[in-house]
Amino acid sequence: MKSLNLSMYGTQATRISNPADELHSISRRGWSDLQRFILLSAAAFLVRDFNLYQAFPEDVLQILGCAPPPQLVLIALAGYVFTVITPLLIHLSQGDKPVVNRWHLVYRSIFYLFFLCSQSLDSYFMLVLGTGMFLYLLEQSLVGLLIYRLQHGRGLPA
Repeated sequence: MKSLNLSMYGTQATRISNPADELHSISRRGWSDLQRFILLSAAAFLVRDFNLYQAFPEDVLQILGCAPPPQLVLIALAGYVFTVITPLLIHLSQGDKPVVNRWHLVYRSIFYLFFLCSQSLDSYFMLVLGTGMFLYLLEQSLVGLLIYRLQHGRGLPA
């Protein structure tokens, strides 16, 4: 059987001879990233009322500038969701294995910081949590569907 080269996480390439094993590995990494996201969400929930701009001295505030308005953060979040869902749906329609990147944990969690800076995290916490969990579960559903297809003889296209 042809050996696949798996180097999606920036580490040294791992040799996996079975596509199902590769998909199971992607699934395990996705579930661990979901757990990390939930932990970061719990930390963000604890500081959701914190005023970040009162904590810094005036000199630092002049360097940072004004906080982004929540509307711009919402637009950025919508753009991010679009850039994640589009490739997932393309991979789903073509039957390819998804390309999962560990940086998505940082990307999804940074929206907590953006809303905290705009002093609206209390209002948008559930939106960020729900969006992040939805994206992780969508990725896991795609991997699960590919594992199902592989186990029932439809396999991955060459």
